[in-house]
Amino acid sequence: MSRMHLKVIISLLVLLTLSSGIKAIQINANQKFELKEYVALIHAQTETVLDLEVKLNESLVQIEVLESEYKNQIKEMHDAYLKLNEAHALLIEQYEMVKSQNIALTDKIIYLTFDDGPSPSVTEEILDVLKQYDIQATFFVQGRNAIRYPEIVKRAHDEGHIIGNHSYSHNYSLIYESIDMFWDDFEQAQETLYEITGERPNVFRFPGGSSSAANLSGRQFRNDVANRLLERDMQYFDWDIDSGDAASVYATAQTIRSNTMSQLGKKKRAIVLLHDTDAKKSTVDALPGVIEYYISMGYRFDVLTPNGYTAHHN
Repeated sequence: MSRMHLKVIISLLVLLTLSSGIKAIQINANQKFELKEYVALIHAQTETVLDLEVKLNESLVQIEVLESEYKNQIKEMHDAYLKLNEAHALLIEQYEMVKSQNIALTDKIIYLTFDDGPSPSVTEEILDVLKQYDIQATFFVQGRNAIRYPEIVKRAHDEGHIIGNHSYSHNYSLIYESIDMFWDDFEQAQETLYEITGERPNVFRFPGGSSSAANLSGRQFRNDVANRLLERDMQYFDWDIDSGDAASVYATAQTIRSNTMSQLGKKKRAIVLLHDTDAKKSTVDALPGVIEYYISMGYRFDVLTPNGYTAHHN
């Protein structure tokens, strides 16, 4: 019970007592009591009021003591909660660290990547296959194609795949003409993909791979781009396994499967290069076999991230 409630109750008791006294006085007056009897009655009521006041003060003191005890108990409980919560957070952090170390030591991961899309036929079919196997991949998208087929880009993004920047124009003579031309094209792709997905990509693949950038514009050009990407918390990615589906000679599904299997070797982690332009129907046909082979070899699938595994060509 609060201090305010006690005061209200005692005030009511006082009023009730005084009211009773007044009534008694009226009765006594009607009965022609003597003045000394009124004085005696008032004195008695005064004693009652004083007694009630003493009890009120005692109650207030008790309330203050209880409030102090409760405050101390609440503070102790709150402090204990904070310590427990801190210990819990530390335990989770240690668990995640050990888990990450175990993955780094034992996990075998394949990163499927698809370049140059999206396309209305092949990309959609690839997304269907990935959904069937419950696998996420990374799509390095050309901005000019994303504008033509934004709904496909959005579908890939909404289904948990990573959308990467693969330039806007994919025009080597334009992109590798100068560092300024490169970044103009890059930013155009970034903004295009942001408008579609609501996120700016944080992974990038040079058109033709980083070796093309070095060969056409020089190693310093490539290094400058790489450093600037890092400053933006981004990373560029080449590949460990080339499926061969972009070869000048048409690659059959069997050729693609053979390339992805033969180049695996004893790699614990590998980025696989595939393409999803309209002409790559054989990539769609090969994909289930590629996935099933990697699964049979004990690999799982994951997406590329700026702070994760990467492959850089010389």
